[in-house]
Amino acid sequence: MENTSTPTESSANGGCFPVIAQKAPQAILVIDSSGIVHYANTAWMRMHGYIHLNEVLGKKITIFHTEEQLSKDVLPFLNEVKSRGQISGSVGHVHKNGKPILTNTTMLALKDDLGKIRAVVVYAVDTSENEKLNEEIKTLKLEAEKRKSELTLTTKRLGERAKELEMVENLLSARGTELSTVNKQLWQYMSEREQYLEQIQALKTSLADKEKEVNELNVQLQRQKAEQARIETQSRVQYDSLRDALKLLRNEIIEMKHHEVEFLDGIEEYPEPVGAKGGLLDKEQLKQISCMAKKFANE
Repeated sequence: MENTSTPTESSANGGCFPVIAQKAPQAILVIDSSGIVHYANTAWMRMHGYIHLNEVLGKKITIFHTEEQLSKDVLPFLNEVKSRGQISGSVGHVHKNGKPILTNTTMLALKDDLGKIRAVVVYAVDTSENEKLNEEIKTLKLEAEKRKSELTLTTKRLGERAKELEMVENLLSARGTELSTVNKQLWQYMSEREQYLEQIQALKTSLADKEKEVNELNVQLQRQKAEQARIETQSRVQYDSLRDALKLLRNEIIEMKHHEVEFLDGIEEYPEPVGAKGGLLDKEQLKQISCMAKKFANE
């Protein structure tokens, strides 16, 4: 395939196309028939994690896909668009950081008067969130099917009960003499049937209420977990702070004790008795005071 300037490239580089494409909510890319990128709008750049156009211009379209996506989605699409002119469907893309992106992609081939492809315009819409919602809806549908199956089983049982009532009705016609007694039984069965239907309706209502309660409890549980995590974090910070303060205080006490011991050792070295005028202490008294002070300091 050629790698020459195309009409699409020209219009992408000037005229109204860039203005319209830049403001479009869809991600738009223009490539040539060789898969070389010639234009990408803001939505396309943002979707794939690129900031400057020079990061993608002139590059192969392969920068937006993994090898698996290329072989599974992109190349079959390109082959189809060459023959059909346009194709839409689900195509996997990849973000610059490696995160996969699910998209609904449309490829449109622009051909010249001779039918030769000059450019391919690619439109993509990020459907990752929709896929996530679809999975949740699918789960809900499975749960609904399960509930429906349970209700169907109950309905089947009621149907079997109704068949029994029909048999009783047929028996009534054959037992004319027992008509009154059988009629009473029939009305009893019908009453039971109505009760069953009322019970089913009550069960449906109760089930909806329980589901609502479960959802509310889940919300409360998440809030409690978040609050517990916050309290644990706060307690851990306070504990670390107190531990550091205690360690600092212990070091200060040890330092003070060292100073006391040095001071008391200095007292023992006085060569002459010291004291206030009129009441001098001899060396023996100073030693006793020094020993008592050391003992107090060590305690």
